[in-house]
Amino acid sequence: MAFRREPSGNDCDSTDSCRDLLQSQPGDRGRSKFRKHFIEPFISSRNPPWFDARGVAVGLFIGLGIPVGTQMMVLGLLRLLFRFNTIIAFACTWVNNPVSIIPMYYGYYCLGSLVLGRQVIMSAEDFQTLMRPMLYPEYFWHSAQAFVYLGWDIVVRWSVAALIVSATCGLIGYLGSYRLWKVRCSRKARQLGISYEKLLSELEGSVEKGEKTQS
Repeated sequence: MAFRREPSGNDCDSTDSCRDLLQSQPGDRGRSKFRKHFIEPFISSRNPPWFDARGVAVGLFIGLGIPVGTQMMVLGLLRLLFRFNTIIAFACTWVNNPVSIIPMYYGYYCLGSLVLGRQVIMSAEDFQTLMRPMLYPEYFWHSAQAFVYLGWDIVVRWSVAALIVSATCGLIGYLGSYRLWKVRCSRKARQLGISYEKLLSELEGSVEKGEKTQS
């Protein structure tokens, strides 16, 4: 029986070519993209805890509670009203993605039916067929239009569940991330030999400066 051997340093003519070979593996590319778009914004953040925690809360609320196709528009509108880390918020919206959207939205339909005391009359297969126009729209307003065309009964059930789930997850996301960022900032302040309050003031100043530069 032949076994497939993973690439090793002996398969490469040089260190650079070996590194390229290893990074070319599909799993490595996926992990690299995941780290770049979802992990690094959190690790490299130099903002006060509340600023990034708001980004987590807003991203989860939009990703879980706003119909696909209109999420970026809502994110832009909220950014005009509130101060939060838009990069982290954008990353968190991807909790709703092409893989999760059908089971998530059907779960909303079932949960909304339960909350409203209505019978679940649509199967998962029928729901997926009904959702198809939302998944492959040419423009974002086509997706929003397709959502409305699902029918008032389905939209109401979906909206009730989406509000419950998105608000709950947004709150949990804010509290959890705020605590984590506060611990990290406290540790950083000790390393720098300054008080947490002073470090927080400096971080908030950098946020103010960055927003003035963008405006």
